[in-house]
This record gives sequence, structure tokens and C-alpha cells, in this order.
Amino acid sequence: MKNHSVALAAALFVASTGLALAQDANGNNPAMSPGARLERQHDRIEQGEKDGTINKQEHRKLARQGERINRQRKRDLKKDGGTLDKKDRHKLEKEENHRSNEIYKDKHN
Repeated sequence: MKNHSVALAAALFVASTGLALAQDANGNNPAMSPGARLERQHDRIEQGEKDGTINKQEHRKLARQGERINRQRKRDLKKDGGTLDKKDRHKLEKEENHRSNEIYKDKHN
């Protein structure tokens, strides 16, 4: 029974690693998609508010930025038929980089 548990744990680990490294049809890692990145940034903001490094005003500002980026992402996806072209992806990444820097500054100042 113990051998079965070890084998099952090893199989689950290998499967989860494969999913993390999986790529979509465009050769991009879905875990690094703009939508997933917005979710990670949201988690960073929530953690900052929880530990007191981000106040409510900063949280509202960052949330509005995230909503704006997400609306733009959805418009771009609709316009491009469900996938982002390179130009739109680059623009979203630039906006997300700016927001990420804002989160960092708010958490560390």
C-alpha cells in the first residue's frame, strides 16, 4: 500500500509539472497569460492590504487599474477572435508591468 501511495504521489507531481510547463497553440504558457497575471497581481494587492503595507486608497487605485486592463484585454480578445495578437499582448504586458511596479512601490514605501 505504501508503494502505491509513493507511486501515486510521484505521478501527480510529474503531471502537475507537465501542466505548469504546457503551452497553448501560440507557444505561450497559459499560466503567464494576461488574465492569469492580473489574478496574481490581485493576490499581491490583497496580501498587501492584509499585512498593512497597502492602504484602502492605494487598493482602490490599483483595483481600478486592473479593471481597466481587464476590460482592454477582453476587448482585444473579442476583436482578435479569441486570441491576442502580438501588438495587443505587448501593450497589455506593458500596462501590467506598470501596475506591477505600482504594487511594489505601494507595498515597500
